[in-house]
Amino acid sequence: MRLLASTAAILVCAIFAAGCNGDESSGGALESSLAYVPPNTPFAVAIDTDVEGEQYQSLDEILGRFPSGDALGRMLQDQIEQGADGVSYEEDVRPLLGNPFVVSATDPASFVDDSEDDDFVAAIQVADTDALDGLIEKTEAREDGEVAGATVYEDEGTVFAVEDDMVVIGGTRDLLEAALERADGDDHLDVDTFERSLEGLPEEALARIYVDLQSLLEQDPDTEVARQVQWISALRTLGMTASAADDAVEVEFNLRTDGEELSEEDLPLAAGDEAAQVVRIPGEVGFGLRDPSQVIAFFESTFQTIDPAGFGEYETGKRAISQRFDIDVDEDLFGQLTGDLSVSLAVDGTFGARAEVEDPDAFEETVERVAQALPQLGAGLGVTDVAPRGNLFEARLEDGGRFVFGVRDGVFVAGSDAARAGAMASREPEDASGAEGSLVMSADAEQVALQVLRQVAPELGLGGIFGGGLFARPLDELNGSVATSTDGMRGSFSLTVD
Repeated sequence: MRLLASTAAILVCAIFAAGCNGDESSGGALESSLAYVPPNTPFAVAIDTDVEGEQYQSLDEILGRFPSGDALGRMLQDQIEQGADGVSYEEDVRPLLGNPFVVSATDPASFVDDSEDDDFVAAIQVADTDALDGLIEKTEAREDGEVAGATVYEDEGTVFAVEDDMVVIGGTRDLLEAALERADGDDHLDVDTFERSLEGLPEEALARIYVDLQSLLEQDPDTEVARQVQWISALRTLGMTASAADDAVEVEFNLRTDGEELSEEDLPLAAGDEAAQVVRIPGEVGFGLRDPSQVIAFFESTFQTIDPAGFGEYETGKRAISQRFDIDVDEDLFGQLTGDLSVSLAVDGTFGARAEVEDPDAFEETVERVAQALPQLGAGLGVTDVAPRGNLFEARLEDGGRFVFGVRDGVFVAGSDAARAGAMASREPEDASGAEGSLVMSADAEQVALQVLRQVAPELGLGGIFGGGLFARPLDELNGSVATSTDGMRGSFSLTVD
């Protein structure tokens, strides 16, 4: 469809092309576009199209560091122009750009069910109405009436409307008409609500995303029981941004909760800005979790709420373990995990983990008893046998896999093999750059990308810049963290380049 191709051009070329006539009044343009969005929309995305702005200059700088990165935009422009006969990016698309392109769903119920309907409304205030008239003429869209002062067009199944400098697209004719009539009143998503979900996040971003979590939860009957969990019931909105700097791409989010009736014990992750540490191994992704006992407590509380019968069986099993093997699961196992848990994952699926425990000597005795009990207790996990491996234990699985665990040098370690477990014991966790909060991740992005390329390049028949690793060379660091409080979660993830 020609108009749909032109709409795609607005988005794709805005991301990868350079040079346009931007509009500095993007705040008013955002408000104008949000007027077509229903107030209870499950999500709304505002995509920056000002390719003369700092965001796109930074993105262009990043892409230019990769082999053939500057050719990607030209290739996409060529494909778009080939798919839309007679449409030129330079003459027809570029003059339209500058203001946020807003895309939203129109109904929470359809968003959570299995409907395949095109349930969306999109809107943009174009920067050049003459160029818009010329684009419509070139696509030969057919006029199809007028609604709320806007002229409606149809172009090979795509319905859209134009009113002055506003272009509105609907998944169906009914959705389009409803959006046009909505904009004439006050019953729509307002800027304050949209911006409140993004509080504390970058105001300048390639994309800014609003999600109404409460609306989604209330519309999905499958969440009725889950909403009895205090923290889930307190969820309100999720705001996310994707932004670019000269040497990094960042994704940040702000998940808001109604914290009036929440305590820190209700949270899924340990509260506070104190960052967990990570173990960094070249070519792997490291994760750090402060106070994993908080995660266990949240899991048990949620399990009890969602499945009381299953939780009763779980508790019965813990009591049986205590009586038969003299292991208090809550005290001797879970209660010991109050330090940092560090996990390192490799591209090939192998892993290593270490956990700081409160009383290493007592925990070592507990691990020995667990090792003796696992062949009987671990049937549901597929554990068939446990054998000593030096001062560690190796568990064999029904599917032929195995893992190693034990206490070494005062810390609990586990791994896909003895070498991985031993390596985790000998490595000291370290701080991740800029991390805040109880969940942290960190990796050397170039080394991880090289591992991925070495694994997939031969299978895909790739060579040259991919097989040789030139594509990975500009990559630097991948870091992220999540901080939790009774008011919500704040997180950021960044990929830096050299």
